[in-house]
Amino acid sequence: MQRNHRILALLLFGLALFPQGSSCAAVNAHVDVILWFDTEDYLLPADDDACKRVAQMLTERHIRATFKVVGEKARVLERRGRKDVITALKKHDIAFHANFHSVHPTPSEYLAECGLLDGMEEFARREGPGAADVRRIFSVPTLGCYGQPGSSWAPQAIVALKSIGVAPHGVPCYVDEGDHVGLGEQPFWYAGALNVYHMGQNCTRMELHDPAAVEPAKQKVAAIAERLQKEPRSGLISIYYHPCEWVHQEFWDGVNFRRGANPPREQWKAPPQLPAAETEAAFLRFGEYIDYIRSIPGARFVTAGDLPTIYPDPLRSQGASAKDVAELALRLLSGEAKGVNFQVIADRSYSAADQFELLTTALAKLIAGEKLPFPLISKGLLGPDSPPPAACDLSRIDWPAFRDTVRDLASFIETERRVPARVFIGADAVPPADFLKALAAAYDFHRKSGRLPLEQGVELGKHLKLLPARQVAEDTPGLFGGWIIHREGFRAPKILEQARLQTWTLKPAVRVN
Repeated sequence: MQRNHRILALLLFGLALFPQGSSCAAVNAHVDVILWFDTEDYLLPADDDACKRVAQMLTERHIRATFKVVGEKARVLERRGRKDVITALKKHDIAFHANFHSVHPTPSEYLAECGLLDGMEEFARREGPGAADVRRIFSVPTLGCYGQPGSSWAPQAIVALKSIGVAPHGVPCYVDEGDHVGLGEQPFWYAGALNVYHMGQNCTRMELHDPAAVEPAKQKVAAIAERLQKEPRSGLISIYYHPCEWVHQEFWDGVNFRRGANPPREQWKAPPQLPAAETEAAFLRFGEYIDYIRSIPGARFVTAGDLPTIYPDPLRSQGASAKDVAELALRLLSGEAKGVNFQVIADRSYSAADQFELLTTALAKLIAGEKLPFPLISKGLLGPDSPPPAACDLSRIDWPAFRDTVRDLASFIETERRVPARVFIGADAVPPADFLKALAAAYDFHRKSGRLPLEQGVELGKHLKLLPARQVAEDTPGLFGGWIIHREGFRAPKILEQARLQTWTLKPAVRVN
């Protein structure tokens, strides 16, 4: 009888783990859930208590979340003596969410007319002090990630993350949500950082103040988890909130900085607060929602600080094998290749910039008479700082000109750490995408013949497109201007131009099992 009771208990436990409609096969893979909070309201004191309560609720459930803290929010907590709030948040992953958030000019506003290099410097100048204060006040050596205020996105901010964090790695991740750039609604590498962005159908949340929203939100997150668990390497679910959502009637920044308004600090107003009963109900709904996610078989909570371990880039540490470099050259020379694109070979992901670096490095060593030291390490390049020139009339390069250009390129990428905007062959400037095909042709010739093409010269690509640039959004009035803080219809076409140039660095983030 006792044995039968044990069997029945195990069957009931199994039904709890595998609800109707699920399958045992589906839970063999797990799915990660990143829960992040834009911790930004430094005007409404009740937000301090909301931050503390959210953090404590999660700690009690043994869940670590990512709290992206605005620099001024951290300073206000310090001035108010809220060590209790700081202590509660420190049990989680501390990240960065801009220095003053919505005070004009926002990042997209001050970067709207910048190029790559001056934009990086301006972002670091304006936002770096806030990142330093968040690290100091929370006593954390590094910040888990950065994410922009509202829709105020720019690629220069991602590039500059290495300079606002602790050397040598800086802030390793970019975590937020928006439509500016993305790749398959899963994490990707872009502009030197691991990005969780434009997650599309894999980004979800429950409306805190709608009693009817709880059950549909549960069903939605369960459906996402089930779908992702059937994919080869599972995936990531992104869920975000703001602690101020529990306590305010209107976002703090909309009260003060709406559509370009920028009153002096002495005129800033705190937003109206919700009744205590509504705040309490919202916390209860959130607890129910989080407990449900915890119960999903195979689901686990991760933080931004965990992401570099889950999605490592072995190319930076272990390098590329001779087989992989040969395969990259072949793919670039393929008749199907209508442009240059990122490539994935086994557990390695290669951006167009990675391919440019590896082939330039390999050919420079061969030209110098050196043996290639496989695996070849790719340190990583940024994209160009300006658009390429129009394609020239050259179709084939004689060997001496090609040799000298490769030597010059190797020097350039070692010094500047980016793909050049133009490659000079004597007096002629050619697009780097076209020259990348020439690099592939020369490398493939050597691989097959064991010698360099001294007599034949090298064929140059012709009008090759940078295919990953298609992953950048079109310039529409709502892309930046949809945020209530920007002027209505605010547009930043130069930011999107820079974004497309940086898609030389775009590639999938390959998840390790």
